[in-house]
Amino acid sequence: MLMLGTAKRCITPRIPVRLCGYAVRKGVYDGVREDIFLRVYALQDGKTALFLFYADLIWWNSDFIAKIRPALAESLGVQPESLLFVASHNHSGPGTGNNLTALLESADEAYTEFLSGQIREAAEEAQAHPEPVAVRRFDGQCCMNVYRRLRTPEGIQMMPNYGIPADRTLTALGFYRTDGSLKGVLLHYPCHANLSNENYIQPDYPGMALRMLDEAHPGSVSLFLQGCTGDLRPNSVLGSRFTPCDFSHVAQFAKDFYGVCQTLLERGGRETGTSLRISHTSVRLKLNQTFTRRQAEKALESPDEAVRQWAEKVLAKSLRPYETLYMTRLDIGSTAFYFLNAEAVQSYAAFARTLHKGALTVGYTNGMIGYLASAPQIAAGGYEPQGSARYFALAGTYSPEIEHDICAAMSSLGESR
Repeated sequence: MLMLGTAKRCITPRIPVRLCGYAVRKGVYDGVREDIFLRVYALQDGKTALFLFYADLIWWNSDFIAKIRPALAESLGVQPESLLFVASHNHSGPGTGNNLTALLESADEAYTEFLSGQIREAAEEAQAHPEPVAVRRFDGQCCMNVYRRLRTPEGIQMMPNYGIPADRTLTALGFYRTDGSLKGVLLHYPCHANLSNENYIQPDYPGMALRMLDEAHPGSVSLFLQGCTGDLRPNSVLGSRFTPCDFSHVAQFAKDFYGVCQTLLERGGRETGTSLRISHTSVRLKLNQTFTRRQAEKALESPDEAVRQWAEKVLAKSLRPYETLYMTRLDIGSTAFYFLNAEAVQSYAAFARTLHKGALTVGYTNGMIGYLASAPQIAAGGYEPQGSARYFALAGTYSPEIEHDICAAMSSLGESR
């Protein structure tokens, strides 16, 4: 029998802090358009217990996870690997750590302490009030994203490319009480949550859609699992360019997305089983370094702020020639999830589905090590494999061989079943 406990907490900062996701934002936010939330699932089937922590954040910083997971796991009586922290990739929320360049993310200590307290309280509440649930899976499509890499004479540009199909798979797992009422939904969809670059806090389309689901099903708490969206964006386009939205347009996008999700949930779905299984692996992903220590030290004097910040961070970690990918496979009944501490492109989701039909790949889990592009994308260049490396304080750019290593790690978790 599967037991599910849920909880929800507002995590809007009590005082203004800097938002995460756009380097142009220098100061604290100008106001709050809509509150952001933490949402928690405590799941256990008699053999396996795990917690899913979702937040309307861009990601969970690796340093924050390293600090909170061990003590929280001990207080909850589970292994640290059974705590999965996921985020919607919302570009209009605060940061949670300082191990990336400050232009990309900086964290306020008072806020992270407040956030830690909300996490502990919500986890204890969810653990204390479980209910038996049945699980139904709903499979559909949502045509609100677009492939965002376009080859031009100037190289790969971040522009809409309708010539390459976007992964438009929309999946929902509904958890139902014994009386048939909805206790919650896990929504999975691959689409950046970066509709607005305004300096206002808000949860972007995923958090707004979750609010609408909660309102439509009183007593329910739903979570959003962001898919492999490294090369996908919302189809918010003017002419041939992506165009940032104001809050009213974000709200309309969210309303439309909620409508697609609600229609999907009305189709009946299919039973998936209620067993839980969880396994883990890790792999070092090689970085190609085209610079020397001396050049990195010289970069500390660069007139470019981003270069200076990059040099400071990579020297602090001794020009480490790799980053570690942590991968978790979670099976809820017949549905397999692969969780990654990175921002992966859609080809990795497609590969996971070759290992297990209907598998769902989730990014931004338990830390962040940057974009995981495919080997052809790395060869072609562009923001994901190259331009982003500086902001993520990578001591190099990922080698094309990471595609083989990532797929091998996924395959190893599939073989362990």
